[in-house]
Amino acid sequence: MNVYLRAVCEELSRRGIPTEVFTRQSGGAGTDRVRLADRSWVTRLAVGPGGEVDKVQLFDLMPDFTQAVLDEARRRRAGYRLIHTHYWLSGWVGARLRDDWKLPWFHTFHTLARVKNERAAEGAMVEPDHRIAVEQAIVRNADRLIASSLQEADDLVRLYGALRSQVSVVAPGVDLRLFAPRPTAALRVRLGLGAAKVIVFAGRLERLKGAEIVVQALALLSDHLGEPEPPVLIVIGDDSHNGASESRASGGERARLLALGRALGVAQQVRFVGSVDQEALAGYLSLAAVCVVPSYSESFGLVALEAAACGTPVVAARVGGIPAIVKDGLTGFTLRSHDPAQYAERIGRLLADDELGRCFSRRSRLVATQFSWQNTVDQLVAEYGAPPVPELRPAVAG
Repeated sequence: MNVYLRAVCEELSRRGIPTEVFTRQSGGAGTDRVRLADRSWVTRLAVGPGGEVDKVQLFDLMPDFTQAVLDEARRRRAGYRLIHTHYWLSGWVGARLRDDWKLPWFHTFHTLARVKNERAAEGAMVEPDHRIAVEQAIVRNADRLIASSLQEADDLVRLYGALRSQVSVVAPGVDLRLFAPRPTAALRVRLGLGAAKVIVFAGRLERLKGAEIVVQALALLSDHLGEPEPPVLIVIGDDSHNGASESRASGGERARLLALGRALGVAQQVRFVGSVDQEALAGYLSLAAVCVVPSYSESFGLVALEAAACGTPVVAARVGGIPAIVKDGLTGFTLRSHDPAQYAERIGRLLADDELGRCFSRRSRLVATQFSWQNTVDQLVAEYGAPPVPELRPAVAG
């Protein structure tokens, strides 16, 4: 979501459209304003205790956060033309800002509680009833819902009773200059990979994202490839709040995955590199022979698009917007199952057949070029119902 908001605000700024993103100040005191782009600001409001706050407790801060937004806008006599909220917590705020400011209100969910609960992995945390109630209220009251994929639009209709005419599909984009094939010899040397082929998983470490499926698939692969060196799995990402809670008994999700790797005899082939910035992520994706996205649910599946833009074939679950990015049998493979054996078979095909990988790589890049942030913002501006002129100034709650 942070990648989405930054990219959209930067592109709106390039078009002369100012934006202001309101979010919570997690450290320090007072209001902190940071310039995101020439015509875009992030305003961090000091609400609640200093430091990070447990996700479960954030909901209790929403009334104070709403008042802080209203006070800050009043203090600076700021004027806006519309409100666009992101995620369910911000939607709670947006409903109240809309009532106070009498402005059009747009909302993008990014994830849906009922979808996560319906497709949850074993051991995953269940999303609470109060989140579902807030999402239902957003669907009932927002002027426009922006879905990231056709699947998400269908889920809003099926699970929340949204009117199909109320929902517009606007896919996220990718920075095609940053996420592009690049030389990786130096990175390979730095990581000491030798001739080993690389598999990449990138995402929050929690049950929803399915990283354990890739570790299990790696164990099934290792004895059957006939390569001089076994493949290496690079895991990008850190424990989320859910991941830490779901696997508390194991010391967190990363610790659980490490233990699984040891139990399956592939611990030496798994590298955990933590969270990385976008530049580093593009390097790892370019290095990979295959990127694996075995999520149980996705609103869209941005990492699959970023991999495709780097020319990296993807093996992924057939969820969210992934089928629009990964064309099964043409640019990669998609699976309805979360069976590690099926993932191992598809990954193994790509690792064993360099020509297949090159064909998928060329086609992946072509598909990715259809998903630019410029296209995303073209559609958003059309949805906002106004031409791209400086007078249009959305207030964006992150």
